[in-house]
Amino acid sequence: MGAALFVIGCILGSFLNVVAYRAPRGRSIVSQPSACTTCGARIRPWDNVPVLSYFILRGRCRACKTRISPRYVVVELLGG
Repeated sequence: MGAALFVIGCILGSFLNVVAYRAPRGRSIVSQPSACTTCGARIRPWDNVPVLSYFILRGRCRACKTRISPRYVVVELLGG
């Protein structure tokens, strides 16, 4: 039960990251697919798994290799 709640919390933390990034910019929080903020490459579903993907990709965009802020994984972990 605890592991399931942790996973759900990480997913909610990931969604909070989307809201925190898009809402101030007036962008939709549901209709646009996730993309790299530097190169604009779409983030594949298997690269969008909270916490796990950050470490698998070593904190970098798969397409352009730009560093992804650790803030994203911290918010996901705090959600968990």
